[in-house]
Amino acid sequence: MIFYRSPASKTGGPSGATLRLLTSLALVAYPIGGAILAVSSGSQGGLFSLKLFGLGMILVAVLAAAPVLGSRLQRIVGDNVGELDEMERQLRFKALSWGYSAFTALALLTIVYVGIATDTGLWLPRSFDAWNAVFWGAFLYASLLPTAFLAWTLKDPDREA
Repeated sequence: MIFYRSPASKTGGPSGATLRLLTSLALVAYPIGGAILAVSSGSQGGLFSLKLFGLGMILVAVLAAAPVLGSRLQRIVGDNVGELDEMERQLRFKALSWGYSAFTALALLTIVYVGIATDTGLWLPRSFDAWNAVFWGAFLYASLLPTAFLAWTLKDPDREA
């Protein structure tokens, strides 16, 4: 897992509500931007603004993911097990197992789509740019799904009192 140990990651960083918003934004904006770029890639000229919008959506996803990757919840998901206390280990186990299940379901849906697209002529990645977009999308989802699970299931520490 990707993890950057921010000095504020142990306690500080974005609130739970902010992390929920950022993970959702990243997980929704990237596929929208990728789909827009895939649809507009075959056209010549006239869809420059559509391509720009697709790139903008991908930029929004990357900018939303950046603060999440240095957050306290990402520390639980990505830190060494020896660095975590017992509660954090249990949270990590739940987040990783949910993330694995969600990622596996998405991979199976992708395989079904590829099978259908092969027979019906729907869009499939055929260029380096298209495969690059698929790779970075899978990377983003693998990195953020466990953290998104924690963001959506844990209460904010300041609200628990």
